[in-house]
Amino acid sequence: MKRNEQKVENTWKTEDIFKDEAAFLACLDTCKKLGNELCAYDGKLNDAANLLSFLKGYEKLVCLLDDCLGYASLLSDQDTANAHNQGLKGKANSIAVEIYTQLSFSDVQIMSIEDLEAFYLAEPILERYRVYLEEVCRLKEHVLSESEEKLMASSSMMADTPYSIFGMLNNADLKFADAIDSKGNKHTLTTGTFIHMLEQEDEVLRESAYRNFYAGYGSMIHTLAACLNGQTNQLKFNSTARKYASSLECAVDANNVSPRVYEQLIETVHKNIHVLHKYMRVRKEVMKKEKLHMYDLYVPMVNECNIPVSFEQAKEDVLHSIQLYGTEYAKVYERGLNSRWIDVYENEGKRSGAYSSGQRVHPFVLMNFANSLDTEFTLAHEMGHAMHSYMSTKYQAPLDRHYRIFVAEVASTCNEALLMDYLRKQNSDPKFQAYLINYFMEQFRTTLFRQCMFAEFEKIINEKTANNEVLTSDTLNQIYADLNKFYYGEDVIVDDEISMEWARIPHFYMNFYVYQYATGFSAAMALSQKLLHGTQADIDAYLSFLKGGCTKSPVELLRMAGVDMASPKPVEDAIELFDSLIDEFESILNFVKNV
Repeated sequence: MKRNEQKVENTWKTEDIFKDEAAFLACLDTCKKLGNELCAYDGKLNDAANLLSFLKGYEKLVCLLDDCLGYASLLSDQDTANAHNQGLKGKANSIAVEIYTQLSFSDVQIMSIEDLEAFYLAEPILERYRVYLEEVCRLKEHVLSESEEKLMASSSMMADTPYSIFGMLNNADLKFADAIDSKGNKHTLTTGTFIHMLEQEDEVLRESAYRNFYAGYGSMIHTLAACLNGQTNQLKFNSTARKYASSLECAVDANNVSPRVYEQLIETVHKNIHVLHKYMRVRKEVMKKEKLHMYDLYVPMVNECNIPVSFEQAKEDVLHSIQLYGTEYAKVYERGLNSRWIDVYENEGKRSGAYSSGQRVHPFVLMNFANSLDTEFTLAHEMGHAMHSYMSTKYQAPLDRHYRIFVAEVASTCNEALLMDYLRKQNSDPKFQAYLINYFMEQFRTTLFRQCMFAEFEKIINEKTANNEVLTSDTLNQIYADLNKFYYGEDVIVDDEISMEWARIPHFYMNFYVYQYATGFSAAMALSQKLLHGTQADIDAYLSFLKGGCTKSPVELLRMAGVDMASPKPVEDAIELFDSLIDEFESILNFVKNV
């Protein structure tokens, strides 16, 4: 389907941000003007009144730039092959870099203020910006001189180049041969249909999709290796320039998280890897295979219940599942489902995957809905992100509304757990229960264990770059194959193709992002149990977390909600829950077999 063939009601209402392109371009001009005006405060921020005036203007500028960048990104992602929209995105990004380069003096000068408390007394309205100012000062030892900060700011577009190239290859240029099923029928293979094909009972189709998909990536494997090598090198440059011990420390410190949390996740998963191996043994037995191939890992083990789910049904289910949050949350959630917050279906050139973009006017959700249970859960996931953004934007000042990436996956995954509980309560049929548990177990495999494997891969390749090693395709393939062997165990054949999976993962260009899926999943499992089985106080504490933005550190916000990510316990508890689900699944299948 081409973009212009989509029904309007299934697309984003981007005019909620700007009524048209002319309004967008006018806002960009306003941003440039505001940026130039704020340059007049260079050298004058050591005065409380001037600091307050600057921050008021800066807050306005950030809001307008967020609108422009968000709008241009949405237009770009709905059809990455549209050169005009790519140009608009490039223009917005270029202007943003120019403006932030101009204003890079501000952090250095704010850090040089000796007594900020006196400023708050002199200008009480500055309290509105306390969180922002404290965060600027927290990073003082890693901020450079004014001239160096300008140079770093001006290099940000260059630093984004590896991801931009990957995005063009992955979303616009890369093509795949059709997958062929057991009857000889052809199926169009795309990044959006790939996992759906791996879920099919037809093994011939699964294997064909798998082989052809990675053949596509294999045709560009050296270019993709160069992209990832460029990514790790720009991270190395940035961390070295900012006086961090490693790229990992630099990345996690941006979110006020200790590298120990990252390392502790990998250590805890390693200690409990036998649980994933146990799950693989169960899958092998249920599927009656001597060994599992990588293309066998997504097909449901209870295929009789693998029924399609329409988008309308998915909307109804997810809305029912979140009613425990109360009227305010539920009303906004329903409005989001039905007011074109969501770009629903795949089209040619559309960005793959799914995400939520928390714009000021309201969030926007990208989907590639495929009438499956998996994409129903993706809807629940992305709307969880959207509501987190909505609540933070509503209850926090503009400079405090963006929650840290470390907590970003908590609300989304928590809502998936609520949907799972809702669906299990709707149908007590043992096969349907087993089907849902199968799906839930896959969430543990893919979100806790697999994302942890991604995190370990990212840690290894960045350490190699730190040691001045070049990341060739052979090196990356070997690292990735070895990790798959360790994580999946002896019951799974690590096919040659899976060694290239790293080449298709966009999150490797997002600066140590992936570990937060695993930590967020673990936190969400704990919090969802509190929401489902606790008190109103537990719900209220969770809603306060959603409203918190970045007003506290991520670990503090989660502790306030009821879970302590400074300890290994949430990850240990999540793996224990996974283990119990495996046992429950086996018990149900044995019951069905004996009835």
